Amino acid sequence: MNKKNWALLCLSGLLGAFVFLSAVVIAVDPFQVYRLATAYMPPIDNTTQVYANAGIVRHYDYDSAIVGTSVTENFSPSLMDEALGGRFIKLCTSAGTAYNHALLMDLAFRTHDMKRIVYGFDVYSYVAGLDETGSEVPLYLYDSNPFNDAQYWLNRSVLGSFLPRCLRAWGQKQDDTIRDTMYNWAGRDEYGRAALYNALFDPPEVIQPADQYLAAAKANIETHLIPFIQAHPETQFDLFFPPYSAAEWSSMLSKGTLDALLPLRGLAYDMLSGYENVTIYDFAAREDWVLSLSNYKDTLHYGEWINDEIVRAIADGSGVVNSRDSLDQASARLRAWANDLIAAGEWIYD
Repeated sequence: MNKKNWALLCLSGLLGAFVFLSAVVIAVDPFQVYRLATAYMPPIDNTTQVYANAGIVRHYDYDSAIVGTSVTENFSPSLMDEALGGRFIKLCTSAGTAYNHALLMDLAFRTHDMKRIVYGFDVYSYVAGLDETGSEVPLYLYDSNPFNDAQYWLNRSVLGSFLPRCLRAWGQKQDDTIRDTMYNWAGRDEYGRAALYNALFDPPEVIQPADQYLAAAKANIETHLIPFIQAHPETQFDLFFPPYSAAEWSSMLSKGTLDALLPLRGLAYDMLSGYENVTIYDFAAREDWVLSLSNYKDTLHYGEWINDEIVRAIADGSGVVNSRDSLDQASARLRAWANDLIAAGEWIYD
């Protein structure tokens, strides 16, 4: 066999291997990019979110969604169905930015008729750059171009890890309970004073100016949130400020970021409250929640019972922000709790 024929044979073999592997990935479709998994349990967990979300948002049956970071992962869509109406799905990204949330909402609106979005407005999500994501996202799975999906078909992790995982789970079919269990981390951690492991109570050495993040946050709201609100007046947007523990706000003060992050609450209210299809809720200063460490696994993350109470509060209209003045009063309480904790140098509540 001459060199030319040998090269052609090797090239044909290599091409054949690529075609075979691509066909297997397309047929099994570990992340449900092309169809719902019916013969196996798909690999949906907190480590696969950016891949799994692409299939979830495309193919699951829903008309409403909870959108946000890890503090929204313990919501129960079945409870939200009952309390708020509609059929909910979780579109969550741990440590997600405004861009992460926009990617999911964009695909949801392209593939579903959306009645309601419950949106956790996490101030940390709005200090990132416009094209910045919390972790690397396979953007080719979120667009409408089928040709760049080769990055999915020949992905080393998909071939080496997730495809075998699906084959091992063959016969374990998903049911409707997956809407509640996906990404849920409830029950894995200790609550109480153990939550203070990442808390800071030291006076700040350097204080960031109050306008440090305003430009970035304004650009993120204008680019990654308002366009959906304006384009879909038929969709109700319920935005809420999550109830971090008071120790999170003291940690911000200790890091010198409190003065720069608190103004984002007022900015969001000023930019969003005028839309008829937007209702803003503030749970950040719920004293019975945020001053009790029994609700927290760390200074930021609260137990699933708080998620359930947030749903009930939205359902009965409690926690609605009716004016900028009332929001500013709540922000003043957050600052006062942070000041008191820094002055004491330790946790002084409950």
